[in-house]
Amino acid sequence: ARGGKDNTVLSARHGNWYDELITYPGSATPNGPQTAGLVIAATRDNAPIHIDVIGVGSSPYDFLREANQQVIGVNVAEGATGTDKSGRLRFFNLRSQLWWQMREALDPSSNTGIALPNDPRLLADLTAPKWCLRGSIVQVESRDEIVKRIGRSPDFASAVILAQMDAPKLVEVKRAMELTRKEVRGEYDTYGAMR
Repeated sequence: ARGGKDNTVLSARHGNWYDELITYPGSATPNGPQTAGLVIAATRDNAPIHIDVIGVGSSPYDFLREANQQVIGVNVAEGATGTDKSGRLRFFNLRSQLWWQMREALDPSSNTGIALPNDPRLLADLTAPKWCLRGSIVQVESRDEIVKRIGRSPDFASAVILAQMDAPKLVEVKRAMELTRKEVRGEYDTYGAMR
């Protein structure tokens, strides 16, 4: 929030279970180092960190990288990377894709087992965006359009939507790569390790 009126919201996810949201007013996160420190303090088990790098999020992102954290900068204005679960709809941008994927996860017919915290601010944010379909392209309204319409930023939903993104833990990727290298060099017996 960089000292502004918006909130800095952290969301932790364990599978399909989302922990209580950690919320700081803008005054508690006046700069990148302060925000990065709060993120590091909340991170557990080498979890990857997804952070919005548009605008004020770029500074905490830089400090998290310098602190050797597994941080993934997310620019929701970039092109979408997937389709809806039917495979028939595409998305205007990554932001539209992430909001739509949360919509699909929350659809009772999906039976995902998703569990969100009981937070009225989160509920209000998740039900705020409007969307339109242009041909086979889904476009969710922008953050600025939501702010203009409801008078505040959907910070709580934004945190949960970033938390829903999947990324493997870097330590696990490195461990798998090392096992593969050992196997190639003949230093690791796959079948012996399974006995």
